[in-house]
Amino acid sequence: MKNSKYIYMFAAALVLSACNVLEEDPQSFIAYDKFYKTESDAITAVTGAYTANKTNGDTNRNFNILGDVTTDDVSPLQNNNDRVQLDQYTHTPQNSILRESWQNFYLGITRCNEVIKRVPEIQMNETLRTRLVAEAYFLRGFYYFHLVRLFGKVPLVTEVTESLSNIVYPSRAEVSAVYTQIIQDFQAAEGVLPVSYTGADRGRATKGAAKAYLSLVYLTMKDYAKAAEKAKEVMAPEFGYGLWANYTDVFAIPNEFGKEAIFDAQFISGPTGQGSNLIAFWAQENNSVAGRGFGSFQPTTDIYNAFDPTDKRLPVFFTKGTDGKYYCNKWIDSDATTANQSDNNFPHMRFAEVVLIFAEASNEVSDTPTQEAYDAINSIRERAGLADLAGLTKDEFRDAVLQERRLELCFEGHRWYDLVRTGRLVSTMHAKGIPNTQEYHNVFPVPQIEIDLNQSLKPQNDGYPQ
Repeated sequence: MKNSKYIYMFAAALVLSACNVLEEDPQSFIAYDKFYKTESDAITAVTGAYTANKTNGDTNRNFNILGDVTTDDVSPLQNNNDRVQLDQYTHTPQNSILRESWQNFYLGITRCNEVIKRVPEIQMNETLRTRLVAEAYFLRGFYYFHLVRLFGKVPLVTEVTESLSNIVYPSRAEVSAVYTQIIQDFQAAEGVLPVSYTGADRGRATKGAAKAYLSLVYLTMKDYAKAAEKAKEVMAPEFGYGLWANYTDVFAIPNEFGKEAIFDAQFISGPTGQGSNLIAFWAQENNSVAGRGFGSFQPTTDIYNAFDPTDKRLPVFFTKGTDGKYYCNKWIDSDATTANQSDNNFPHMRFAEVVLIFAEASNEVSDTPTQEAYDAINSIRERAGLADLAGLTKDEFRDAVLQERRLELCFEGHRWYDLVRTGRLVSTMHAKGIPNTQEYHNVFPVPQIEIDLNQSLKPQNDGYPQ
């Protein structure tokens, strides 16, 4: 799929929570009874459902803002009030980044619902049709997994809106109900999707990706036995995943569909406008990277110092600016000399994370670190040139895995979720010097514009203005 365009198509009469104005005759609207006719239509529709995983903010920056800037790993440039609010935990329901993310994920869900409803009715190759629907199930689970962790109770919409005359204004479902749907969607995908693809289809959701996300869902729900089981399945040889021997290979553009990649947001350089500009957000301000570095996301001194000086990840993950500060070096494309020209994919899930999920979950299940758990975490540490861990208690091993996740997955949008699910957000942010962080900050507020449009979303999350 790297070589094919992401096609934006508007097949739904109503994009739930993504449009402020409804048009009875929108110019970009294609009625479903005129569109879902051919195999090509089905492929286009599913390709359109992928777009929300790469358009969460400009070239995916919201994944970093919500997952990294809100933590002890990253601080924002002080030129954007919405980002500063999230960094300082003074954000309100009016925050535009929260609104943009909510709307983006529901746009993706709407497109998935359309695919699940319409594509089975198309006369086409049955195997392909079944696979395309399974991709939509995977993507819907992916979008809801982000929504429920960010906002808690959210509307659970799994049906399409047939016309403007039967619009439903849904209320927010309980968190448990949302997780039940997420698991069902990933399981539906898991049972159908192929292990791998070739050619232009590379990068689409796979059986391994569905299993990997199930393992993370179960870990988040503290169902450690199932988390370990699913992670172990992904680690089986039949899936072909593994760790690159050298860190330079992990993020090298030629290896984007290699053995460590499980699910990425895809970008492609060239004049089509499908390239990424994420490297500019991470580069030093006014640096020549991608035309001009923005300096938007600054790694903290704390995250840099968390690495052992001999850690092989340091020179791959960080680069020193002319100001003496360190900047993220994970996504570099020397050919990207202008904006939106980077060919770098953004990793949502890679094999190293699955290995660490297995280590963490196994420790919890056995009530002590097993040899398999040690083997898993030490495989990550050995690649980094660090000594093996041994002789730890259950609590010490749990802390070691969380620390290893922080180091291995830094700047990939995971840290905030890890702090929340382990109950460490407040203490960690207090240590960073953000004393007003409170327990209610474990979820973000529902965007105010959504409540204004749909009063059924009330009440607002606790702690935020009602």
